[in-house]
Amino acid sequence: MRARTGRLLSLALSGWILTCAGCAGGSATTRFYVLTPLANADGSDHVATAKTSLAVGVHRVALPDYLDQPQIVTRLGPSQLALAEFDRWASPLGNQFSRVLGENLRASLPSDQVAVFPWPQTVRVDYEVSVDVQQFEGRFGGDCSLVARWSIYSRERRTVLRVGTSTLSEPTTGGDYNAIAAAESRLVAGLSREIAAALKAVAR
Repeated sequence: MRARTGRLLSLALSGWILTCAGCAGGSATTRFYVLTPLANADGSDHVATAKTSLAVGVHRVALPDYLDQPQIVTRLGPSQLALAEFDRWASPLGNQFSRVLGENLRASLPSDQVAVFPWPQTVRVDYEVSVDVQQFEGRFGGDCSLVARWSIYSRERRTVLRVGTSTLSEPTTGGDYNAIAAAESRLVAGLSREIAAALKAVAR
């Protein structure tokens, strides 16, 4: 009787161990993504050879609470969003957004003096750019959208020089999160072009 009971306990224990091992082996792997800058973001050939002393500072981009988190957000419907469980931003989205915006502006403007907040106190900028994002998500097999309000103001006088709202969309070229991240990178490039055009106008 004891031997039979021992065998049953042994079989039960072995089954539990195999079940746990199977659960561990089948767990999903988290994937991480970044926004990427687009070289020569305004499509002009002359920007690299027409550098001036124009200096620009880019503040950290403000995001709504639902976007200010590691998970990538996609839209399911007019009032429904989905947060990816295993597909995440490799670093805070606001930091990535401001960094890529700065790199795109550096490529688009006749200047290589573009600093991203926080910049050292020794760095002096002529203009500062702030961006407040209202919407930044997309649909698989559909479009990604960006709605952002931005401001350009003088560093010395703290005077607002230009305010604008950009409403942009980009189609996704696939049905995965790589396509979402790529489309959202193109959206940041489009926003960069609009801000760069405004900076050129106020700097004349």
